[in-house]
Amino acid sequence: MGETMARLKVVRVGQPLPAALAAPEIAKLAAVGADLTMHPYSGEADLIAAARDAEAIINAGGRFPASVIDSLDRCRVIVQGSVGYDAIDVEAATTKDILVANLFDYCIEEVAEHAITLTLALGRRLNFMQEVVRNGLWRRDWNLMRQRLGPVERLSTQTLGIVGFGNIGKLVARKSRGMGWRILAADPFVAPAVGHEHGVEIVPLEALLRESDFVTLHVFLNAQTRHMIGAPQLAMMKPSAYLVNTCRGPIIDEPALSEALRAGTIAGAGLDVFEVEPIEAANPLLEMENVILTPHTAVYSRLALELNRTQPFDEVARVLSGRWPRGLVNRKLRERLALTDG
Repeated sequence: MGETMARLKVVRVGQPLPAALAAPEIAKLAAVGADLTMHPYSGEADLIAAARDAEAIINAGGRFPASVIDSLDRCRVIVQGSVGYDAIDVEAATTKDILVANLFDYCIEEVAEHAITLTLALGRRLNFMQEVVRNGLWRRDWNLMRQRLGPVERLSTQTLGIVGFGNIGKLVARKSRGMGWRILAADPFVAPAVGHEHGVEIVPLEALLRESDFVTLHVFLNAQTRHMIGAPQLAMMKPSAYLVNTCRGPIIDEPALSEALRAGTIAGAGLDVFEVEPIEAANPLLEMENVILTPHTAVYSRLALELNRTQPFDEVARVLSGRWPRGLVNRKLRERLALTDG
């Protein structure tokens, strides 16, 4: 009898998929000679034990510091089940020739639209307007309502500032053109000519903060971007300006933002992400009427959730069949690994 070829092991870290949803993904892996193990994340030691001999890992809720990555004996790829990949030590993975891939485009439409929705809602003071209808102020005292509402500017006269001009930033710009806004972008990795192609003026961050009426953040979280918006940057913004964040909570120094909102340094904020999630009950942002809060749901749509479930398995199947992942993060590995682009 011939020897049976050993099956490859794929570990999905995070909340297990229901059987009906997992079945087609298991079939994808079976086609490339792999079996799936679903492992709820319960800490580093447990993760090391579960993933040490895995050929591929899908991260849907764990953390992969260097200590975990150093323990991986056979891993070829870690696929992060989101756009942001700050849960993975990419440098440690690169040192071990482990590919890191992200889902770079699965929810860009939704996040861009959510950012624009928050921007429009802030500019039109929709949170306040809904509240005065619900609490009866509209019926009781029209003049007081108008006084509390304050000035509302015509949106087409305003300037939108986009911090981070990657896939989502570019899409925000494209979807915003019809508003008639002047659009600025700040990104040290983007040439002015690229901005011009998208109808956007590339400027330094400081200029963007000073000139924009709305500032929307679209950057990855890393050591350079953590708290990139703090008290000094908030002080550069107009007192009438609004800040929108749909990328990662720690991009903003949250206590500094709370103080800026309390002091009137800026007019308001629209936040889908927070430094601590879920947001803590004592967070002062919860009590501020000039803040719109959503529960880290900018990515949500039926299609995006489906792609979030299926694309990681597609990426793993590509790598296990000798092809580069679509969302390769550590691109320097192209110089020393032999995969195909098919």
